[in-house]
Amino acid sequence: MYEKIEDARILSGNSHPRLAMNISRLTGIPIINCVCNHFANKEINVSIKDNIRNKDIILIQTGCSIENMSINDLLMETLILIDACKRSSTKSITLIMPHYPYSRQDKKNESRAPISAKLVANMLTTAGIDRLIVMDLHASQIQGFFDIPVDNLYFVNLLTDHLNETIIQGKPDDYIVISPDEGAVKRNIKLSQQLQLPLGIMHKQRNYSKLNTVEKSVLICDGELVKGKTAIICDDMCDTGGSLISAVNSIIEHGAKDVICIITHGIFSDPALDRINKCPHIKKIIVSSSIDQLYNIQKDVNKCSKIEEYNISPIISEIIKRIYNGGSVSGLFDEMC
Repeated sequence: MYEKIEDARILSGNSHPRLAMNISRLTGIPIINCVCNHFANKEINVSIKDNIRNKDIILIQTGCSIENMSINDLLMETLILIDACKRSSTKSITLIMPHYPYSRQDKKNESRAPISAKLVANMLTTAGIDRLIVMDLHASQIQGFFDIPVDNLYFVNLLTDHLNETIIQGKPDDYIVISPDEGAVKRNIKLSQQLQLPLGIMHKQRNYSKLNTVEKSVLICDGELVKGKTAIICDDMCDTGGSLISAVNSIIEHGAKDVICIITHGIFSDPALDRINKCPHIKKIIVSSSIDQLYNIQKDVNKCSKIEEYNISPIISEIIKRIYNGGSVSGLFDEMC
């Protein structure tokens, strides 16, 4: 239990109350009594019941959809919560948003297209946050969209000991790290270095005369390194699971025995869970708790027992402790590398 930070309070949105409760338990920071509900026309209504004047607010809200609330609803709820805090004369507002919404729309791909990730950054800063903590931004340049401190935590840095103890178990010759595509190369290089495993890269050969279709995937590495081994692939998010299953099938075609997937943000929109359940080659999927996986991992009909949720509450709690005690957050990242 950390020493209680007297002036700090945790404010939880509807997206991930379990994460907020875990952080409160680990830090000793109390959760504010707040009611977030809807009017009949679906407008969001926020009412903070506690006195938060001159308090440091830690707002927990991740970018995902939940039952009866879309990602857009939760983004609007976040803005309203921030505004309520500002109008209550709080000292500061730190937004912990492990999964940053609209992060895939980080650049202008064609004429007359928006940069939605930048728009979200504008809305959050205009609303009044003082600091942002995220995990595995889809594109690191999103940090440059803000003029406030942004701490981007990398999931692979947390997993080295866990993977060595529960997966590799002293048998590195049985495993290889493979990047599922070019966009995931950096995080897979980092993972292979930390685990001291060989690295392969999948390259998708596209036919742009046929509406940018992928004709085949080519494995860039010595083919003998893959045969009969368990491949470990790492990516920042899984939405519907189509790209993930395609990558897994390609790796199996190149001779791998089975595949372990490491996903930072398990969105798992339909039909992702069904696709994962029906793919015999996926041995396990390790997913961070940036998005609540409790519903997905229940061993019930249409749920996925292959999913293992990795709890990020301890590292988030340590970051909070260092921020409010004047410690080095970057030093913490160095320790994890």
